Amino acid sequence: MKSVQSKTFLALAFSVLFVLQSISQTLDNSLLWRISGKGLKQDSYLFGTIHIICEEQFWMEPKIEKALESAQVLALEIDMTDPNLMAEMQQLSINPGFKNIKGEFTDEQAAALSGFLTQHYGAGLDQLGILKPFVLSSMVMIKMLPCEQQSSYETFFTEKAKSQGKKVIGLETAAFQIGMFDQIPQKIQIDDLAEMVTEKDALAELNQLVETYLSQDLQKMYQIITDNEMFQQYGDLLLKQRNENWIPKIEELIKNQSAFIAVGAGHLPSDSGVIQLLRKAGYKVEAVK
Repeated sequence: MKSVQSKTFLALAFSVLFVLQSISQTLDNSLLWRISGKGLKQDSYLFGTIHIICEEQFWMEPKIEKALESAQVLALEIDMTDPNLMAEMQQLSINPGFKNIKGEFTDEQAAALSGFLTQHYGAGLDQLGILKPFVLSSMVMIKMLPCEQQSSYETFFTEKAKSQGKKVIGLETAAFQIGMFDQIPQKIQIDDLAEMVTEKDALAELNQLVETYLSQDLQKMYQIITDNEMFQQYGDLLLKQRNENWIPKIEELIKNQSAFIAVGAGHLPSDSGVIQLLRKAGYKVEAVK
């Protein structure tokens, strides 16, 4: 159970992670939250995303689109409209000196991973081993989904915002997000990556996580994810500190305009989550029913 959750964690963490720290009170089952009070002239909205999901499972409600339409600006973890984003991410995703990590796996792990990559991408570790482990994890996760077509909430919101002439901003940069994983020992990341292609129940755990997201049950997500061993060691780096860094940026953003803020759902709950931090800052944050 722990190993499967940790590999799921790594794969989804490329954009944001489904990781929670602690919860002191029950939150309503909702992914959309209204931010008001503290002298705000207009309401803003906070939405919890899942960064990749099967197209047929992609869920959207009129109230969410209405909230986005009412906002003047869209805030994501990373500015998806940045024309340099893809090139920057590709450059940062390669191991220093183009080192190939194939030799860091056992023979059995290397064979399983290389076979998976070759089957789905037409190239094995001999070619793709120069990529950082968390990038390979993301590539594996995409192909583990039981569907050919995937959707992204970030892409959906970005396209909507562009069609409505809204400005899109990022709360942090791609360099910052990718740099987080450089602070986690490569051996830990490699072990989790190997388990993704050797553990038989990985897909079942992923499906459970998606189903929990679709039920909008933040409490249950907490129960699933807090058993994660990597989180126990690096939760502050990957979640808590980022949430705290976002609050002054969000406050400045919503001070004179309405904003629609979409970040990974794991950032919403807990005492150190965005909802509670905004409440502690004096704002009223309530679920939109």
